[in-house]
Amino acid sequence: MSFIEANPVEIESILSASDTYIETLTVKQIEAQPWLTELVIKTQLLTAKNPEERRVKARCCIERAQLVSLGSAINQFLESTGSLSESTLDRIE
Repeated sequence: MSFIEANPVEIESILSASDTYIETLTVKQIEAQPWLTELVIKTQLLTAKNPEERRVKARCCIERAQLVSLGSAINQFLESTGSLSESTLDRIE
């Protein structure tokens, strides 16, 4: 996973990419409701008529506590499947 944009209220990360398809995850603070975070998964088909068009695949809003819980669940999954070394997990946390 690579990060392509970062600022204090929004981060976009590539979930999957090939020569013809890109899938991204955007994590964004909602300014009008700062206790909520918006998660958006978008797809981009590079062979489409308009290859710059991104389509929303999924969107949800969650509170910060659930965002932290989601991060912990992902780390637990990676640890239990041996997908990451301990030094990599330390950098994520």
